[in-house]
Amino acid sequence: MGMVARRVAGAFLSGVVTLWAIATGTFFLMEYAPGGPESGERRLPPEVEEANLVRLGLAEWVSSPCEDGSLRCRRVEHRPMWQRYFAMLRRVASLDLGVTYSSLGERSVQENLAEGLPVSAAVGGLALLIGLGLGVPMGLLGAARAESGLDRVLRAMATALVCIPSIVLGPLLMQLFAIRLRVFPVAGMESPVALVLPSATLGLILAGVLQRMTRAGAKGFLEGPVAANLRARGVGEARLMFVHALRHAAIPMLGYLPPAVASLLTGSLVVETLFGLPGVARYLVGGALNRDHPMVMGVVLAYSALLVVLTTLSEILLPVLDPRVRSARREEAS
Repeated sequence: MGMVARRVAGAFLSGVVTLWAIATGTFFLMEYAPGGPESGERRLPPEVEEANLVRLGLAEWVSSPCEDGSLRCRRVEHRPMWQRYFAMLRRVASLDLGVTYSSLGERSVQENLAEGLPVSAAVGGLALLIGLGLGVPMGLLGAARAESGLDRVLRAMATALVCIPSIVLGPLLMQLFAIRLRVFPVAGMESPVALVLPSATLGLILAGVLQRMTRAGAKGFLEGPVAANLRARGVGEARLMFVHALRHAAIPMLGYLPPAVASLLTGSLVVETLFGLPGVARYLVGGALNRDHPMVMGVVLAYSALLVVLTTLSEILLPVLDPRVRSARREEAS
């Protein structure tokens, strides 16, 4: 078996173990959390709880506390914990995540995920394009004009984008482009154009982070001995910047992007609530507030599986971008 095949097989086994550990931890955290789907234990007064859910935009996603006996029987499995744990593992292994308590068994977790994930993925995918399309060029430009006035302006912009939370940036973009200029719709999913503002809210914040990372990596390379040797050999500045410096700057981004991309693709509660999007993040929060264990488990595993896949891809790409890692792995294999 070749080195690449061994690493892919090892990454697959590691991913399976990781998902098992996450599923186990999530199961026991939900089991030992105060209250349950059938009890009103440690709940706020109903009127306060209802007001909070309305304020968060979750009123239609969370069912009322259970008091009916038949409802309790339909929502809770009266079996020992260890039996429920192994039943959960069997369902997850067979890709059957069960039905949601909130729907009284009428909807499966997969149906909710199939509705919410495409919306969250569309917003997150466009946000990723915005972040990469703005952050990386701004970082390269700042590295090429290091310590200049332009570099200071770009760094200030990146710092501002990183510091502004989405709950502030989103309403600002909505006020400017949806209410005043009327370029984009305020909320909803009537057309693909409606995805621009929520995606920009997430993408601009990502652009600020990527600008700082790209600038630091590219600047460190351009001021190092390798860049000096390449210049002495006649390599042009454009090739030096867009091939060598960019590849060097991409190395730290491979460690940052997998969790960031997984988070983008699985949704943001603030953005989805603000722009009225039926994404998967609201299912997660609604499931947690509703003690809907299958729904919470489904969203957590979907995020975790995506994170494992992206992390594995980054580990495969790392030796391609960094010769030091490639040579070190060859020495390990020999």
